[in-house]
Amino acid sequence: MNKNIAPIAEAMKNYSQDGALAFHTPGHKQGLGAHFLLQELITAEGLRREVSLMEELDDLHDPRSCIKQAQKLAAELWNADEAFFMINGTTSAVQAMIMAALKPNDLVLVPRNAHRCVMNGLILSGARPIYLMPEYDSKFGISLNLSVETIKSAIKKYPQVKALIIVSPNYYGVAANLSEIAKFLHEQNILLLVDEAHGAHLRFSEKLPLSAIDAGVDLAAQSTHINANFNAAF
Repeated sequence: MNKNIAPIAEAMKNYSQDGALAFHTPGHKQGLGAHFLLQELITAEGLRREVSLMEELDDLHDPRSCIKQAQKLAAELWNADEAFFMINGTTSAVQAMIMAALKPNDLVLVPRNAHRCVMNGLILSGARPIYLMPEYDSKFGISLNLSVETIKSAIKKYPQVKALIIVSPNYYGVAANLSEIAKFLHEQNILLLVDEAHGAHLRFSEKLPLSAIDAGVDLAAQSTHINANFNAAF
């Protein structure tokens, strides 16, 4: 597959150049009725390309063309088996990841510094959390990450745990030892789910910690943090 393409952006460009009349959402009708403040934020061409529900632009819920092709490229880029684009920020990706992996009453290990979307995902899935305290750096007054020892101790106490959810890198940029954690958990037949919202860049430099997928985790939720705010659960 040609990697020097942007399937979704190219599909949007082609549609805007087809000359189709806009009898569909959004209400600004390809920019013709856009408020002047919106016109200041988005270029005229950008407004023409902001359309929805068009067959030419694929269906996020059942991708068959440009979105499917873009997801395949993303999976290859991040070394994942599959990639799924999400909307509504990494929050929706984390919640989808939790609901895909856990069922009601499953026990799951969760660090105390997890994002609130993890709590929402646990409520939606019906899974029951066991909270773990991450390491703490008293010099800088910040939370670090879960240590391997903390995780092993929790598994010994709660052998029925189904998964561990971890934030790596955390909000201070501290990455967990995902390779060792993944190896240990998989020996216990326990899933490792990673909120990697701040780690989409890790795969692109050998000077950075291993990305979650390269470290062998089961599922990871990422955000590339671009203006379009595309997110992916791998």
